[in-house]
Amino acid sequence: MRLRRLIAAALVAAVLFPNSVSAGSASKGARLGLVLHDGVSLRSGPSTHASVVAVLVEQTQVELLKTTQQWRHVRIWASVKGWLPAREVVFRKPWKTVSTYRAPEVHYHVQVHGALALDQAAVLTSPTPLFSGPGGHRLSVLPAGSVAVTAWRQDATGSIWYGMRGGWVRADSVVFAGPDPTRTTVGGLLLWQGAAGKGMWITLGPIADSNPKAIVQAALDSGIRHLYLESAISPLGFHGKQSVGPLLEEAHRHGLIVLAWVYPYLYDIASDVALTREVAAYRSKTGEQFDGIAADLERNMAGPAISAYSQLIRAYLGQHYLLVGVTYPAQSLASYPFGAVARSYNVVAPMDYWHQTATSRGLNYGGMGYGADYSQRYAEDSILAIRRAAPGAKIEPIGQAFDNFGHEEMGPNAPSAEEIKGFLRGSKLSGAIGVSFFQWMTATDAEWRAIRAFRY
Repeated sequence: MRLRRLIAAALVAAVLFPNSVSAGSASKGARLGLVLHDGVSLRSGPSTHASVVAVLVEQTQVELLKTTQQWRHVRIWASVKGWLPAREVVFRKPWKTVSTYRAPEVHYHVQVHGALALDQAAVLTSPTPLFSGPGGHRLSVLPAGSVAVTAWRQDATGSIWYGMRGGWVRADSVVFAGPDPTRTTVGGLLLWQGAAGKGMWITLGPIADSNPKAIVQAALDSGIRHLYLESAISPLGFHGKQSVGPLLEEAHRHGLIVLAWVYPYLYDIASDVALTREVAAYRSKTGEQFDGIAADLERNMAGPAISAYSQLIRAYLGQHYLLVGVTYPAQSLASYPFGAVARSYNVVAPMDYWHQTATSRGLNYGGMGYGADYSQRYAEDSILAIRRAAPGAKIEPIGQAFDNFGHEEMGPNAPSAEEIKGFLRGSKLSGAIGVSFFQWMTATDAEWRAIRAFRY
């Protein structure tokens, strides 16, 4: 999500060996190295002909196990072993780089979308004008209360309209009726339990060329129960369609939950609804499908846009489909429409990226220094604020495991292991159903070990 790649701070604190990166909580006596370039292949043996285990990016931390003249035997993600060319492993502190990330441009223009049939009970929250159509003349004013929505459409500005009682009303005052998503069950289990426990976010790119078995092994070793897999984004469409299948299949073979990460920009809402439905309908070569969708609601954060998109995808996908709504943290945007998200999604997942500076002190809490107390308090405050806006919501905060200021989000300004522990502790003590971390590729060795050690 870029899941807003908002944030970062200081990681390296001590050096176990001269010119080596801090080992944090790595196994005792271990030496950590850093991958020198992007796109380096970790192989199953010390040969360029050996199979590829994973494709790594610059500054990925690796634990040195054995060395030869040309190869290094290493462990990545605190669990998976393989071989790297010796020239690609350096022993030095993380270095500052410049991020080359640029958010994809919006290449589409908002289009008028004609009427589509819908059969949905709803409530008008206030007296609402009824028009002959978008831009048409006023027919009457409907009183607040129950209505039946028979169709929906989008006008040239991207606004959604609902058809009812022989006319059309703007979506702003229309709330779809439905059961409480926190109480929905499937097979006797509450639906939100699919996002409970520990999770990790996976971006495409180098990770798409990695061996799915290695990723799943690492997830299982660290107690990861669910994965959020990058799949679609408004200007790119379903760009992960050709690459998500193998990991989805391997994860399901081992009982892991996989949710598609969809990033709708919410300017052309009708197109975003269609894109989300396309991802939900996806089947891999062996017939596997996603266990749910995580909608990344961080671009157009206007309440009416979020509400219209969210209740439309809920109407189309049904009450028994797992939906996670990804939001800003309340500390960054107190006006975020958490209530609208909680009405449609089984789980609310705030992007609680607390490490917002490249210094040792944070923006919040009077400039308190980063550490376990800071991250714990951040998690607790975020959860409390969402509960005030949406009582009863099931919350799974997204923690930070990246350096926002570096190339590929790697570098010296990532949260420490102690911060990860504090965030996990604060989330659990506050009653969060689980915690996920953004993101897999950028998590340091110490962060991986902290996540692995925590029981949720």
